[in-house]
Formats: sequence, C-alpha cells, structure tokens
Amino acid sequence: MHNDHRSHNQRRSYDRASQGDRNAQGGARQNRGPRAGGKSGDFRKGGKPGGFRKDSKPGSFRKDDRGPRDGKPGDFRKGGKSGGFRKDGKPGSFRKDDRGPRDGKPGGYRKDGKPGGFRKDDRGPRDEQRSGADRKDFRARDGKPTGGSAPRKDFGPRRDSREACHPREVFVNGKLMAAPDQDAPQDRGPRFEGPRDGGRGGAPRRDQVRRQKAHKATTARELALAAIHQLRERDAFAQDIIAKTIDISPLSREDRAFATRLVLGVVSTRGTLEDIITGCMDSPDDAAPAVRDALCLSAYEIIFLQKSPHAAVDQGVELVKSVAPRAGGLANAVLRRVVRAKEAFPFGDPRTDIAAYARLHGFPVWLAKRLIAELGPEGARDFMVASNEPAPVYIAVNALKAATDEEVVSVLAAAHAEPEAVALGGCAVPGCYKVASGVPLLDGRVRRMINQGLLLVSDATSQAVADLVVGDTAPESFLEIGAGRATKTILDQSIAYRRHGKQIPEYVTVDVHAFKTKLLQERAEQYGAHVSEAIIGDATDLDALVGERTFDRVFIDSPCTGLGTLRRHADIRWRLRPETIAESAELDARLLESAASHVAPGGILAYATCTVTHEENADAVEAFLATEAGAAFEVVPCRNPDLDIELPFFSTVLEPGGPDAHFLALLRRKA
Repeated sequence: MHNDHRSHNQRRSYDRASQGDRNAQGGARQNRGPRAGGKSGDFRKGGKPGGFRKDSKPGSFRKDDRGPRDGKPGDFRKGGKSGGFRKDGKPGSFRKDDRGPRDGKPGGYRKDGKPGGFRKDDRGPRDEQRSGADRKDFRARDGKPTGGSAPRKDFGPRRDSREACHPREVFVNGKLMAAPDQDAPQDRGPRFEGPRDGGRGGAPRRDQVRRQKAHKATTARELALAAIHQLRERDAFAQDIIAKTIDISPLSREDRAFATRLVLGVVSTRGTLEDIITGCMDSPDDAAPAVRDALCLSAYEIIFLQKSPHAAVDQGVELVKSVAPRAGGLANAVLRRVVRAKEAFPFGDPRTDIAAYARLHGFPVWLAKRLIAELGPEGARDFMVASNEPAPVYIAVNALKAATDEEVVSVLAAAHAEPEAVALGGCAVPGCYKVASGVPLLDGRVRRMINQGLLLVSDATSQAVADLVVGDTAPESFLEIGAGRATKTILDQSIAYRRHGKQIPEYVTVDVHAFKTKLLQERAEQYGAHVSEAIIGDATDLDALVGERTFDRVFIDSPCTGLGTLRRHADIRWRLRPETIAESAELDARLLESAASHVAPGGILAYATCTVTHEENADAVEAFLATEAGAAFEVVPCRNPDLDIELPFFSTVLEPGGPDAHFLALLRRKA
C-alpha cells in the first residue's frame, strides 16, 4: 500500500511537471500514452482486456480524461461507443475543460452536441483549420465576434441589479436618507423555493425554523422598543406609555421589569446615546428614526448596562431588522463601532472635562454645570449617579380603606416584597413602607389590593410632605393647587383620617388640565378620598375660581422642573432648557401671590416642589416674603430630630438608594 501511495505521488509530480512544460510551450497537453508495460489488453478491476471500467465496457479512460491508457484512439468511454464519446453519447471525446479533442484532430464535439470544441471563455476553436465561419457569429461582452452555441442576453452589469431593486437612498420628509431596509434580506420566515433535484415539497426544514428562532430579539426588548417608538412619535411621557404597554403585557414580571428598565434608561440618556450613535455613522442621516431607536436601545445596554458586547450587538441587529429588515448590515457595523468606542467613553477626563463628566452620567452639559453650581461637585456627582439608578419603591397604606397597616403588610410579605417602615429626618412617616422592588407589586394579591384602594404607590418624601402639610391640628377646609392625578389628595385625606379620625370636610382641588381632573375624581372615588369640589382653571387667578373664600390650608404643589424625580420621570432632563428653570420660578411667584389672599388668618400656606434648584425653592419663598402679600406671613420652622435643630424649610437630597428630592416651606398667616 505504501508503494501504491508513492507511485500515485510520483504520477502527480509528473503531471505537474508536464503541465509546466505545456504552459511554457503554449502547446496542447501531451498524451503520455499507456502506462509502463501497458499494452492493449491490460486487465483492470473488471477482469476484462482493453482496460475495462467498472461498468465492464471497453475504453477505460482515466477519471481526469487525459486520454486512453493504451495511447490509441478509438477507445470507448462510458457511453460504450467508439470514438471517445462523452456522457451524452456523442463523438469527439473532449476533456472537461474543452481544450480540444485528444486525438489532435478537428471536429471535437461539445456538451451541447455541436462541433468545434470551444473553450469556456469563448476564445475560438483550438485548431486553426476551423475558423468558425460556418458557425453563427455571436458577439461576446467586448463586442468581438465569437463562435458559440447561443447568444448571451445582455442583462446589464450584475452588481447594479440589486441596487436597482433596493435603492440605498430615499427621500424622507424632504431629506435624503439611507433606505431603512438596506443591507440585509427581508425577514419573511424561512425561505422555501420548492423541491430541487426531484426532492419532495413541504414545510421548511426544522433546522431552518430553529435557526430563525435562535436569531430573534427577545420579547422584552421588542416591547421596550415599541414603547420608545411611541414616546418619540407622540412626544408622550415615559411612565404613561409604560403603563399602557409594558404594564399590561402578558410577559413575566421579570421581563416587564427589564423592559421598563430599558425604556427609562434610553429615555434618560437619549442625548448621550444619540451623540454616540451619530459618531459611529458615516453620516447622521444614515438611519431612519425607527432604526435609531433600536440602535439607541442596544447602545444603552453596551455603554450604561455593561452588557456582553456579543449579546448586545446580536440582539441589536435583530431589533433593527424587526423594524427595517434590510438594515441589519448597517446595525452590525454601527454597533460594533459602539463596542469599540466604549473603551474611550466618555471621550475625555471627567475630572477636568465637564462635557466628559456630563456624558459619563448621561446628562446635558448645561444641566451638569447647573447641578455643580447648586449642589457642589460631590453633591452633583451623587445626584447624577442616583438619577440613573432604578428608583426605590415605596407604598402608602390607605387608612381610608385598610383597617390596619398589618392587613396590607402581611400580604406584601407573602408576595416577598420585604416591607420595611420608613423614617425621614428622624421622623417616622405614617403608613409608609419600602418594598424590595417593583416586581412584587405585579403579584396578583398585591394588584388586587391596589385595585381595591388599600395601598398607593408613592415616594416616601412625597408622603412626608403630605404629613407635614396636614399638620397636628385638624383642618376644616383645604385648597389643593396643582392637584394633578390625586396622589397628594389621597395621601392628605388618608393622613387626616389616620391622625384625626376623619377626613377634611371641605376639600377643594384646582388643576388647569381637564383630563387630570377627571382622573382625579376617578381615583379619589377608588381610594375613598373625599373631594368636595374639583375645579378646572388657572390657579394664578384664584379670585376667578374660588371667589373670596379662605381655607385653613392652602397647598401649592408647584409645577416645577421636577429635577428631584429624574429616576421616575426619565424624560425630564432632555426636555428641559436652561431658561425653563427661570420660567418655572416666575410661575411659582405668581401662584404664591394668587394664593396668599385665600389663606385664613392663622392658617398655613404650604409651598412644595420636587426639584433641587435654589431659584425654584428657597429663593422663590424669600422673594415672596419680600413682597407686600408675603409680608403677612411668617416661616414655620421644621424640626429635625436627627440633628436636633430647627430648619426653616424641609428638604431632602437625591442620593443613591434614597427617596426623591423634595422641598417644602410652611408659611403661617399672621392673625
């Protein structure tokens, strides 16, 4: 067997040497003739003379068609006919590469059965005796005549055919943009073109279906992307869209929580993500808005969630293909650049470069500068870090419906919510509990309690503010300005009932939005909170709304910039403008002036915000006290048992793991 192998290698070496000689000479391939000692009549495996093949027919040609082994013409091929026939049974045994007949004579036939064995590259007949004049004169691509069996239809340049069907650029809203469906085949399920080679028809193969399912974006990501689309198209608020899409989806609790995290994360860092995506594209207009939404979602996972680059890119490509099937190539290229860019993120030294500092935390540069000026470097850092974390979840036990706190807490414990009583500034917040996460709130038992009005989801600081506003003495009348969707309304009446054994008899609400007032009435009824009158109107002109009436408590829940609630209202930071803070402070001053005349002597004017800027908080109160209307009020200090001191105002800062940042000023009207 060793000798046979060596003999085979020797023959291969000889073949290569012979080929080199022929290439150098430019001539036809030499016919080496029969093997050593090979006479006509050598026996092969078939045991018959003449070099028979396995089919027991004479004319044993080698598999590579290098001519008969006995060196004589006329040996038979597979067809069993003389003259060196081909598989189609016609004479003129040509080699597979159509280099001419082996006997060196003209007249060799091609596979199509026509004379004049032409090369595949249409360079004309191999023998000079046949000029091809008797054949049809077809023209090749270069326009020169050539002999061939059939004319070639001119379909145009091959590489342009795809571009003609799928343009790479289109006009969208008057802008020249890349077609959103380019660079990837449209995803229409497993491709099936019918049986080939006599195969049977039927459904796609299992491996095709399995391969398709394996490369599909997760449902949680698809749902998050759908919510992000709605946010962009409708210019809506994230929590509203989440409540109408993710919260009511049939996904598991864990998937809903993950989808919510993605939506809030993308919305809160959208400006930074857009800058990164644009920097990773050849042109800012390379992708349509829907494609950019998907790219931003994947970029958020790569940059801020530290997800595995391979998984994030794979899922990102599938997300893009779900909205633009042919944009998979674009998505793959962009996201791979994002992975490489992550190594240099935030593209500068955050200790010395304010732009890099802002990018690191996903904040606009102007807002990062403002926070440093307001809170100092350390306070600003803690604020921005906390703003990008999932918000802790707090609940309030509604004393209007629940007989005892234990009734609710026991159900929360059974749902693995791990409820803990909350205290702020050394003071316990009545009915307030912190739970482990938002997942237990999706438990059927807990959802049932929410629907029955037994508990309310509300931040701990918001509950503490309501407790301070109601006060230690039972008010008989209460005017709430900026009542919104009744969260503070329910808290106020629950605390009044818990502390004084009854609800506030005359409770009037004012809000400028009719849809919020309608929702307020529905929720107040659900939670059993008494509202004597719900007014729709502009609170800067209370005289036109309530006349000359006065109230024991007038509570202004200011429509501020909301910077203290960025974790819950992720879209705020990129909606705000530098001038928004000044505009908000101006509105606050008008609300204070309008409300001052409707506070009864000895009554309390409460002014609350959920922001951290001095201009909207302490500065606004001090500016009001300096006015003629404000001169009739005095500050009621807030005692802090932890510090054992009295502070003029109640305020909390936003820190990792803590509640939202709120501000409250209590002003008593002098008798």
